[in-house]
Amino acid sequence: MRKKLTYIILIFIAACFLLCNIGLLLLNQVNKIELHRVRHRLEHLEDVEFMYMASKEIRTIGFKYEQYSIANTFVFTGSDNSALIPVSDIAEQPKLVLGLNNNMCRPCVEGVFSDIKVFFSDFETNPNIICIADIEQRFKDNYFNKTVVSFHKKDDYPLYELQMPYFFILDKDLCVKLLFLTDKSNSELTQKYLKTIKERYPNI
Repeated sequence: MRKKLTYIILIFIAACFLLCNIGLLLLNQVNKIELHRVRHRLEHLEDVEFMYMASKEIRTIGFKYEQYSIANTFVFTGSDNSALIPVSDIAEQPKLVLGLNNNMCRPCVEGVFSDIKVFFSDFETNPNIICIADIEQRFKDNYFNKTVVSFHKKDDYPLYELQMPYFFILDKDLCVKLLFLTDKSNSELTQKYLKTIKERYPNI
């Protein structure tokens, strides 16, 4: 009888030990799942914070250059920097300016060219859409099938320092109007901007 009782007690202890281990394994799995959820939330918060800071920086830059007065200095088209013309000559009627430089990521540049062609299928030949780009001289005659406009003196055009593709309207007032800085994470905004420009400036 005593042996039987001892056997039952041992089985009970083993069962309790097994149940405890199962409980610990389940608890560990629950903790892993919760840890994964917390990490996911933290990553999301980091993404939100990053997007907020990026958006804040874009708005700040936009405020800085919106209505910036461009002096009637000299520019040239393509790679020939000897044939200079005053900015006023290219701004007799409103122009949509696409601004770029060498420091911008290739996918960003390709994306903005792709977006603009959606609304302006004649982009490559349209004289009312100009590309101002700080790029190597050898590419200026044909940059994505567009001739580049360059300022003779870089200091005359501080927007060269911008690190993301941008658009604005340039007219006879010679100031930056409706400046829009693109965001590679939200091409939909770029498309809305270009649609608005097309509606407001039907002659572009």
